[in-house]
Amino acid sequence: IDIEMAQEALKDLVDSESKEITPELIIQVICEHFNISKESFLSSGRSQNIVQPRQIAMYLCRKLLPNMNVETIGKNLGGRHHTTVLHGINLIIEEMKENQSLSSTIDTIIKKINSN
Repeated sequence: IDIEMAQEALKDLVDSESKEITPELIIQVICEHFNISKESFLSSGRSQNIVQPRQIAMYLCRKLLPNMNVETIGKNLGGRHHTTVLHGINLIIEEMKENQSLSSTIDTIIKKINSN
């Protein structure tokens, strides 16, 4: 076994050219995961099938992009007010404590984001 062989074997596990995580990437992965259009996601719609994915995006932007403030997160998620972003993040944090299925869904989405 030489270095080249080890790098080839491990290239899927350690991707040195992984994409930068951006709000756009998070939105894309969430829209694909929940099978919703980006237009619906960014709209002012309040149906539960859109609201929860949007709140998950708020949470993931905060978690995966710690240098991004809530105002910027809101702008990237369809022009949401920073208080809406804080409320969404807090709702997801609280719901994850009670709902293992939600925690698993978010873990799956994080893996998808990191594999892009």
